[in-house]
Amino acid sequence: MLFIGMNLCSLLRKRCVLILIISFFVLITIVSADDDLPCYHCHTKVVNEFRNNIHYHKGFTCTDCHGGSTQSNTTSISIGVMSGDFIGGPTRNNITNTCSNCHVQEATDYKQSIHWEEIEKGHPEAATCTDCHGIHEIRAINDPKSLSNHQNSPTTCAKCHSNPEIMSAWYYGIKTDRFDTYKESFHWKALKSGYVVVATCADCHNNHDTKSHTDPTSSTYPDNLPQTCGKANCHPGTKFDAKIAAGLIHDKESLHTGRLVFNKTGMDVQMKSYYLGPFDLAYWIAIFFKILTAGVIGLFAGMVILDFLSRLRIYRRW
Repeated sequence: MLFIGMNLCSLLRKRCVLILIISFFVLITIVSADDDLPCYHCHTKVVNEFRNNIHYHKGFTCTDCHGGSTQSNTTSISIGVMSGDFIGGPTRNNITNTCSNCHVQEATDYKQSIHWEEIEKGHPEAATCTDCHGIHEIRAINDPKSLSNHQNSPTTCAKCHSNPEIMSAWYYGIKTDRFDTYKESFHWKALKSGYVVVATCADCHNNHDTKSHTDPTSSTYPDNLPQTCGKANCHPGTKFDAKIAAGLIHDKESLHTGRLVFNKTGMDVQMKSYYLGPFDLAYWIAIFFKILTAGVIGLFAGMVILDFLSRLRIYRRW
């Protein structure tokens, strides 16, 4: 009996220690939620993501973006969270206004961009702050995991610009091969080889005030390319003539993806010169030469085979 009693006490002690350890970690989790405790009980995943957010490390809380109050009298939920100036999730039209409460200059620049222009036209799928920076897990731009990190810029932009459902909409008419053609360029190859100082999307198109290449104030407007490419960290002092400025920016760039073009107003002079009906002539010329090349190779291969068979028949006769 004494032996059984000792084993029982030992087992109880182990369980007590285990309970204390679990309680300790639970307490740490609750304490770390701190000001966002009322949100944590319902939005655990979101709050955990927010802990990786640069705003969290700067002392911001959920209410800074969503409004309301985090004051709670209980450990479960505070009704006060959804009171006062609580706005919930900002609409895509209001995301920039929410961010502008702190990021005034960035919001001002963004409102000069083609993305904001499309938002104002009633096209909510156009890129806004959260598309480029993330929502709850916004990281510093020097963080390798940040969506807006220099290394990650191409893949971040590709989320929209490689999406046919967005880019082929009649009011955009933008080609969906931008990322694919960029990957054929020296810039991408250098980037993937480990070079840090190499041009990505934002270096050429700017960060917040991205504009159409047909806009005279755009960084990618032909007349502005010498200044854009001649930045201090890129090609300073390089002489750009008219031929370079008029050249294709993305390697292996096709003037059209083969999709229907519904809007010709945004075409530049070069695109208009190749335009033929609903499809661009350049696309079909490329298809023609691919078929022609394959046909010529096939024809010569057939001639070689026929010649071989003919010689084989003659050889057998002898």
